[in-house]
Amino acid sequence: MVLVYNQNYAGSQVSNLAEYRTVTEIEAGTQRWFNVTLNGNKIGYAMTSYNRSILGYVFKDYSLLRMPMAGVLREVLLDFYGVVDNDYSIKTFTFGLTSGDYSTDILGSVKNGFLDIEVHTGEKPTKLVFPATDGLYLPGMVSYLLASKGFPQGEFKLASFDPFALAVSNLIISVGPKEQIEVDGNSYEAYRLIVTASGVSSTMWAIDDGSVVKEEEAAGMELTLTTKQSALNIPDINPDWDILKSLAVKVDKELENPREITYMKAQLVGIEPAGFNLQDDFQDVISTDPLVLEISNAPCQTDLDKAEPENLKTYLQSESFVQSDDPRIIRQAKLIVGDIDDDSLKALALAEWVYKNIEKDYAVSLPSAVEVLRVRRGDCNEHSSLYTALARSVGIPTKICLGIVYNEGMFYYHAWPAVYLNGCWQPIDPTLNQYPADATHIKLLHGSFDAQASLMRVVGKLEIKMIDYKTSLNLTSIQ
Repeated sequence: MVLVYNQNYAGSQVSNLAEYRTVTEIEAGTQRWFNVTLNGNKIGYAMTSYNRSILGYVFKDYSLLRMPMAGVLREVLLDFYGVVDNDYSIKTFTFGLTSGDYSTDILGSVKNGFLDIEVHTGEKPTKLVFPATDGLYLPGMVSYLLASKGFPQGEFKLASFDPFALAVSNLIISVGPKEQIEVDGNSYEAYRLIVTASGVSSTMWAIDDGSVVKEEEAAGMELTLTTKQSALNIPDINPDWDILKSLAVKVDKELENPREITYMKAQLVGIEPAGFNLQDDFQDVISTDPLVLEISNAPCQTDLDKAEPENLKTYLQSESFVQSDDPRIIRQAKLIVGDIDDDSLKALALAEWVYKNIEKDYAVSLPSAVEVLRVRRGDCNEHSSLYTALARSVGIPTKICLGIVYNEGMFYYHAWPAVYLNGCWQPIDPTLNQYPADATHIKLLHGSFDAQASLMRVVGKLEIKMIDYKTSLNLTSIQ
């Protein structure tokens, strides 16, 4: 989903695209249909339209994705509607995501230099405000904005809003010269555009009127222009193909009794340390070239001289999808911990409750804690979101770790919480019922789910070379 709407960032060394002079008005009234494929397998379609109205330019994007996950076909609907001004900056928009029992709607409007957001994931909406003094732009309108400015060559930045991360940041856009490209049996002369998102680059080809004919995303996803009939024709998914396995990280050795592993030393190939959160109380960076990590789930050794993290209060705060101040979350947490005084025992009680009461099922959602509490079903994202909200509501600093965990011969992308107790961070896993989490949990990032976009920098590139590991049963050294 992050591949559709990218969270982007950039420095200040490039020109602001919004400040470039408009040289032509782009003809509206187009509707485009796309095949969506992942590693050569068609998983759905997308439709975009761009029209003129008395309100301004109207941009629509509708996508349907069917993704085989652990033997079950998950269907995801994405619906985006935006009205933009004559300069293509946002006036209003709505974004919806529906999959199974989960549904999220995000409404936004720009007024008096601010972007007002309402997030609807349940009964009570969450309201947010972002500065928009110089205007904000939708990622889907970038090619039309470039077309209106004559596709200037070079590198540019553009302030944008990402509905997945609920964040305002900059797009970095590199515009190259025209080149010939074949798409679905048709030949086009199109400008090659590279958009960098949280360090992840996607490439699109746009023709003179701003229409995109092809888009290549990270991890092998592609959107290619086609006919409506072709786009709507989604073949049966190969029963032997699974999206989770196709994105999993290969390892050169099989690990025995992975849930019993208490220490692991491994080399990470295909990742640059910069921009990741690799060092932690339970994970040490031994070397950066090559990149070697040691992970241990041994009991935390309190260092009385160690300073408390400056941003510790951040991990007690409520967030858009981690609503630790919601009365329903607070009430449930109090029911779980009861009269327990010790924070370690509180953390354990919360982990056990989440594990026992949230049904294990792969979900495609924006993991809102209050929705997880209502639906009581989901995967590691839903377990981590709910646990984090519950723990913060009873005063336990908690952060969400994003990375990989070993299972059945491969490392799979995973999320789990870490709690700050006795002067250090301790990883737990309410999805796997582990306190502490086993040492096959390799953390790449931490914070909240808005960091997930950054994981795309390594998806399809990362590999693990095992050096050694230790279980509660024996020590295994791998040569």
